[in-house]
Amino acid sequence: MISYRCMLIMFMLFIPTQVVVAKKGEINVGPIIQQERSHATIRVLTYNIHHGEGMDGKVDLSRIASVMKRLKPDIIALQEVDRYVPRSGNVDQAAELAELMGMHVAFGKAISLAGGEYGVATLSRYPILSSKTTLLPMARGGEQRVLLTSQIAPARDIPPITFTGTHLEVDPKSIQAAQVDVIMELYGTSDPYILAGDLNATPNSNTIKTLRSKWVDATAEITDWTNEEDGKIDYVMYGARESWHLASTRILKEDVASDHRPVLAVLEWRGNGSEK
Repeated sequence: MISYRCMLIMFMLFIPTQVVVAKKGEINVGPIIQQERSHATIRVLTYNIHHGEGMDGKVDLSRIASVMKRLKPDIIALQEVDRYVPRSGNVDQAAELAELMGMHVAFGKAISLAGGEYGVATLSRYPILSSKTTLLPMARGGEQRVLLTSQIAPARDIPPITFTGTHLEVDPKSIQAAQVDVIMELYGTSDPYILAGDLNATPNSNTIKTLRSKWVDATAEITDWTNEEDGKIDYVMYGARESWHLASTRILKEDVASDHRPVLAVLEWRGNGSEK
């Protein structure tokens, strides 16, 4: 006779895999079946934080951090970050958000602003081995844009990653194209490579088509807007396409904390030459 304990174990072995349903305000794209993974995953988030100022006019970094925590990111590309600027309370926003998130931080200055600095930042749950800020081409009288590229060492079975966060120019598109050329020239052979940020380009633009010729667009299935005025302009892309598997992509429909929505891509590392 089979004991009650044995019957219970057999029942548990045949419980169907649980399907995760998105919480209110989230859009899930791609496979979202929650199961035991045999490969390491990395959760990459891009978020234009509008110097912490929400649509209600309040500057609130704790609110920004709360939004990001909901998505449990491992690496974050932040845009429109202030550093010691009066409008946002004369604080180092990158450092403060890193402390709130419990993450490592790197900041890339784009311009001087009101006695402080303004640019992009990278937060990482993993150690940041090094960081480099690269000035991008700009139009006469335009705003300087930069690449912040970091070498990040995951704690699990993933090799060091070259991670670039950026915020590209809006117009003219010829300048945006020149900026893309620089990214591809510098990092087109980096492996593994992740590019994330506000690219100020919609999915059918020449900018995105050019980038997709080299890297995989993790957000390709997302059709909803990430900025209400401009449409879908925030992206995560990755190189080493034979080594990554895109597990899922997600937008968080949070429309108060910033004028952009955060975008998350969950990447599963399978290693060079492994089966997909």
